[in-house]
Amino acid sequence: PKGYLELISLAYGGKVGWEGNDSPIGVKDPSITHHIVDRPKLPASYDELPKSREFVQPQWLLDSANFQFLLPTGRYSVGAELPPHLSPWVNNDETGYKPAYAEEIEHLKNGTVMPEKIEEEPVPEAESSDDEMEAEVESEKETDKIEDEKDDESEDESSDEEMESEEDKDDKKRQRKRAERKELEDEEAKALARTMMSKKASRLYGRMQHGIEKKQAAVGLLHRRRKEIELCKGKNKTEDGKTMLKAKVERLKNERRAVEKDYEHTGGSMKKSKKKKSKTRA
Repeated sequence: PKGYLELISLAYGGKVGWEGNDSPIGVKDPSITHHIVDRPKLPASYDELPKSREFVQPQWLLDSANFQFLLPTGRYSVGAELPPHLSPWVNNDETGYKPAYAEEIEHLKNGTVMPEKIEEEPVPEAESSDDEMEAEVESEKETDKIEDEKDDESEDESSDEEMESEEDKDDKKRQRKRAERKELEDEEAKALARTMMSKKASRLYGRMQHGIEKKQAAVGLLHRRRKEIELCKGKNKTEDGKTMLKAKVERLKNERRAVEKDYEHTGGSMKKSKKKKSKTRA
């Protein structure tokens, strides 16, 4: 609605106009910096309007107000797929999860470059001359001779490497056992400490732990969704070959099962009970 956009613009010191005779600013005024369009295509009068203004979707104004920062208009151009609209009331530090777009805006505010994944590009092979080909042949012959001489030594070295690999495996097993033992000891210490608590303190501790686990599960779910979106960006199928709709249905089913499992501990059930129809005799 025009009223909300007008209120936000005026609250941040902007001037507002609209298409109509009662507008305080003419639609062709060259001082206009941003032209908000709530349709998937540019207005019919686009050719007659000055080209010094940016044509944006309404979400650009709302996101700029929420983040207290004048955002670039590239992702909010008319007809473009909009970025996620993030709530200003969510504290990312408290939830333990920061959306990708929030990270991007933070980098823009700080004036830092967003880190990108570097993909290794294959180096094109240069065309070799005849002299280079002959040199390569000679070098291959020399390397063949050296390899023949090193065959005997490699047998002894391979046995040493096998011994080292076995030792590494044993070290990893020991470290894993130590970590498991330490985790078990911590759990036993927590259980012992809980037995020493009063009934009221034990109940309060259990609620706190349940809240922490619930929060961690929610953060883990958000990370999985984000990973799924990033992997399937520009594709219609996931890595498993499933369609996006099927993957979403399966994810929602798994979430429903997890909620049902948590609810079963209370002694209730979320499953609908089938009512038996009573047969009446005439």
